[in-house]
Amino acid sequence: MASLLSATPTTCPRGLRWRLACWLLAAWLGLLGLPAGAGTLDRNALQALLPPPLVLGERSPSLPAWPVFRREGAALTLQGHVFETIDLEPVAGYGGRPVNMLVLLDRDGVFLDVRLLSHAEPLFTSPQGTAVLAAFAQQYKGLSLQQDIQVLSASAQRQVTDTSAALHGVLTGTVSALAIDRAVLESAAQLARLRAQADSGQPAASPPRGPDDRYRKTGWNELVRLGLVQPWRLSNRQVQAAFDNGPAAWRDPGGRSWPDGPAVDLWIALAGLPQAGRNLFDAAGWQQVRAARQQGHTVLLLLDGGRYPVAASAAPDAARAAVLQLRQQGRLFTLQPLAWTGGMALSGSRSGVPRDAVPRLFTVAPAADGTRLDAEQPLDLLLAVQRGGTEPGSAVQVAVQRPFAVPEVATWRPQPERPAWQAGWARRTVDLAILATGLVVLVVALARQRWLTARPGRLAVFRTGYLLFTLGFIGWWAQGQLTIVSVTAAIEAGVAGRALDFLLTDPVALLLWAFTGVTLLVWGRGTFCGWLCPFGALQELASQLARRLGLRQRPLHRRLDQRLKWLKYGVLAVLCSGAALAAGWTDTAVEVEPFKTAISQTFQRDWPYVAWALACVGASVLVFRGYCRYLCPLGAALALLDGLRRWAWIPRRAECGTPCQTCRHRCGYQAITPAGQVQYAECFQCLDCVAIHQDAQQCLPLLQQARRVIPIGVVR
Repeated sequence: MASLLSATPTTCPRGLRWRLACWLLAAWLGLLGLPAGAGTLDRNALQALLPPPLVLGERSPSLPAWPVFRREGAALTLQGHVFETIDLEPVAGYGGRPVNMLVLLDRDGVFLDVRLLSHAEPLFTSPQGTAVLAAFAQQYKGLSLQQDIQVLSASAQRQVTDTSAALHGVLTGTVSALAIDRAVLESAAQLARLRAQADSGQPAASPPRGPDDRYRKTGWNELVRLGLVQPWRLSNRQVQAAFDNGPAAWRDPGGRSWPDGPAVDLWIALAGLPQAGRNLFDAAGWQQVRAARQQGHTVLLLLDGGRYPVAASAAPDAARAAVLQLRQQGRLFTLQPLAWTGGMALSGSRSGVPRDAVPRLFTVAPAADGTRLDAEQPLDLLLAVQRGGTEPGSAVQVAVQRPFAVPEVATWRPQPERPAWQAGWARRTVDLAILATGLVVLVVALARQRWLTARPGRLAVFRTGYLLFTLGFIGWWAQGQLTIVSVTAAIEAGVAGRALDFLLTDPVALLLWAFTGVTLLVWGRGTFCGWLCPFGALQELASQLARRLGLRQRPLHRRLDQRLKWLKYGVLAVLCSGAALAAGWTDTAVEVEPFKTAISQTFQRDWPYVAWALACVGASVLVFRGYCRYLCPLGAALALLDGLRRWAWIPRRAECGTPCQTCRHRCGYQAITPAGQVQYAECFQCLDCVAIHQDAQQCLPLLQQARRVIPIGVVR
């Protein structure tokens, strides 16, 4: 590197830039096989976090959690389990590394405590930022897995009902909040499934969840609306009418004295359908139903609160009973009781269900010809209502029937679960539309550069206006500041063997990355660096303000300028190598970028970070966009890819350089050589040289051409 710096002062040649790029890529790929470990708390550390009288038990080899007991004298009572989310569901945040939460979950699926153990979220590395994430995590305390939990905006108020909970998000940290939400909920749900498997004797290696288990959390009323739970009520008057004119007409005096009372008060659900069963049962109950379903059984849940108990069969001498059967396409299906040790999951009131309703589970036996019931086709319910007499064999049954129409599958079967990152996209529709419009405007302007630069005032107004849009909307509002953190996070994820889907969680940044990648082929790195970088826009606007106040910038000597431009490649090499060799080391090193302080957190950070950001902006007043030209690692990465550019799109003449030096002397980025060639890897596309190129008052070749034209007078 020293020999290169002492060589003839030119900018980094294209071949050399490609060699640097290939070296960095080879270093990254060569390190992909290195193991990446993730530490967890040991027993002593976990016990220290539990307040007495809670005691940590022995961890089971098959369950990635520690049992927690309450000591009451000499007795220990199981309260729940404590675990780290990284052991069950390592969800990557915006930094590319998993957030790690400590979760204390009781036996009923209630969060007793949720604490932030570690994170690598770039916007929250300071103690104040970590405290913000920790406060967000505390909102889960007291909530249940049975509730529908949603993360709203940072300004929303936390609201909790029996069936749902709305949490406030984190300002400028939507991706981080969603990562914590997924880590907490999905790891807790996975633990509940593993516990249920262990309790039911199933092997722990069995798949915890398949595509047929998709469902969405709903309350009782929604299940009724969907037809997944249907009532069947028969009053004493209706039952009495069926027995009139028969030998059993007088065998129910209690019913005759209360004609409007419920003889049969029944709620029926096809519990094997995940949308019904997973909302109706707790984890243990659903695991039993799921096991029966996997064996090919159709499972029926009855909530029975009437005077005539509903069952699969009735004793011959039963005074009152109702035997339920199913009929489908002419075939009769009987019920078989299913031993059930689980519990109901729905909390709160269940409209229309008697308080003393008894839940009973049944499987549906095949028909006489071996045909199994199709739970997605219409069927009829047959109820044989029985009244017994005092003599053996004198029981009388009367048949009653009604349809049980299963609604269309599309109304109750949820669609395939969307990736978590898509939730962020749905919330940013307006921002994406505005950004897309702004990008289209920029493309049109750059494509019509001659028109844009035909008048000096037109270019100045457009550029200033677009820089304000970049700083105000893309940067401070939409948080679309591209950063080297995305590159280092991708390297760390590659080394650790993690997926790169965390890069999809920020739709605004992803759209900007895609646009930058495409425009690299056409115009080079200057499209982003010169027009779309919010921090670059802040520097340039500060320079414009300084000029209006009479402060003059002075360009550096060309030799010094060319050598300083090598610094950014060194910074890039250090960051990328550090990310590959030591995960987490770059958390501090990436602070060489002032983007997070100035743009993402609008200077609301600890004073050392603010001082560095202000120093970078202040330096641009003296040296035009000095940070961008000499230190920015992201700019270096884009400059290394300048070889992808296929066009030299800035117009040049043979006289550029000899004898004309106007463009070179007026280029604020010092990106034009004495020979008049544009160094696209250092060009920020300000279009000043394009304006000079077609201005007959500034371009020397045009001035010379005008002087060679001798006007010929008219002889009278």
